Amino acid sequence: MGGAKKGRGGMSRVAFVFAMGPDRRRLMEMSLTYAGRGAAACKRAVRKNPGSAEALLDYASALIGAGLDAEAAAPIDEALRIDPGSAEAHALRGAVLTAARKRAEAAQAFEAAVAADPGHFSAHMGRAMACVRLGRHADAIESFREAVRLDPSSVDARIGLGGALAEAHRHAEALAEYDEALRMEPDSVAAHAKRGYSLLNMKRHRRALAALSRAARIEPDMVVAHVGRGHALLGMERYERAHGAFTRAARLDPGSGRAHRGRAVALRHLGRPERALAAIDRAVAAEPRVADFHHMRSAILYGMGRLADSVAACEEAARLDPGDREIAEALGDLRRGRRPGGADGAAG
Repeated sequence: MGGAKKGRGGMSRVAFVFAMGPDRRRLMEMSLTYAGRGAAACKRAVRKNPGSAEALLDYASALIGAGLDAEAAAPIDEALRIDPGSAEAHALRGAVLTAARKRAEAAQAFEAAVAADPGHFSAHMGRAMACVRLGRHADAIESFREAVRLDPSSVDARIGLGGALAEAHRHAEALAEYDEALRMEPDSVAAHAKRGYSLLNMKRHRRALAALSRAARIEPDMVVAHVGRGHALLGMERYERAHGAFTRAARLDPGSGRAHRGRAVALRHLGRPERALAAIDRAVAAEPRVADFHHMRSAILYGMGRLADSVAACEEAARLDPGDREIAEALGDLRRGRRPGGADGAAG
């Protein structure tokens, strides 16, 4: 399906369809180009062939392509009733469950597709992505590796494998995958950005800045690239430039808590506590359930001499994430009247 239109993230809008004959391919191309009309055409085909699992799956694929994922569930279920061993049907079911954020069920559906057809590339990709979101990093790595084996030319599979390795804190291995993806597609914004974040985690701030700046040049409105640039500049102690990068990210996405938190950190280092407090308050307003933002707020308030407010902010951080050792230690220090050991760490 090399000619299929791309959706967000560079993936085909209908990514789970087997190789097709000319007639079926023409029908699916219609659904990709004219999503609503294509879905209607596929629905008419189902009416003409009520016992055809293939027609039902074409209809489901067209509905997914039109953004009607929930409506695709019924024809997929009917196709599975007709042909319980259909790898395509299980993979499409996994796609629908993924869209509904039912990740454990999605992983099971993709596993059923792989069991039916071990060479189903998209099923391995779908299972891998579901496993990443479930925190099953070893399973995600396994599935992405199989996808790479099945299609060594897939940039998406290489980037996915790199991301899974990074989630498992195997950043050097992740870099090798991103480098290979960039060899195949030098302007892959995702590969540059993810490569930059792995370099950040390895404390290689200059190289991270170069990678993230490249991503931002390719896609100037990419918020995560500007946030990453800000963190790289913080690591290099270039606080004014870091503040500029975070401010750019916040302008692009006023609801980005990470962008506002980054501004707060840079402003704190620049000796502007009132503005730092205003920035972290915006981060908390944007994402009130992120414990780290409250912890950062506590550190800023402590530096301003507002001890009672600092304790209250740290208590909220501890309530949101009771298992965070650094927050717990900082709260203990504050309650004992000592400088919190986590205050400086929260600034990073």
